[in-house]
Amino acid sequence: MGMPGFAEYALDAPPLGPLPVEVDPLMTADVEPCARLAADREGDDAGRWREVFARATSDPGQLVLVARHRGRVAGYGKATLLNMEGARNAPPGWYLTGVVVDPPFRRRGVGERLTRTRLDELRRRGVPDVRYFANARNLASLRLHERLGFREVTRDFSVPGVTFTGGVGVLCRWTAA
Repeated sequence: MGMPGFAEYALDAPPLGPLPVEVDPLMTADVEPCARLAADREGDDAGRWREVFARATSDPGQLVLVARHRGRVAGYGKATLLNMEGARNAPPGWYLTGVVVDPPFRRRGVGERLTRTRLDELRRRGVPDVRYFANARNLASLRLHERLGFREVTRDFSVPGVTFTGGVGVLCRWTAA
């Protein structure tokens, strides 16, 4: 499985101003709109994603938060407890495993809000540190996570089933204060 495409990052483009959103845990009613967002991003069928999100509603090893603007799903963010069997230099633990923002809501702080809220929830649960990995070319994601306190750990790692466009990934770690 390759790393999916990511939103193009315009280094000099100013943010469009914060979008007021409510962020809550994934509910059954969110499964369909989140599945559509995931399918649109990944370029595949929403049916598989319906199953993924439906399972996440009752899996204690997954945290999925949904951002809504005026009742409409604007995006979601996931964190997953991974055992990382077969990985190299990527220890088991909680990993941020994706944030997807619907294109009309991008550059409005939704991704940052989803990421902050996931970290807050994991801290509340007593999780001492959280990891995340991204393609080295995904500057938007790397800069966002750096602003939130993530620090690069290594580029010398592998995760079974994950490849990075250009061949380089970055593993980062955040420590609860």
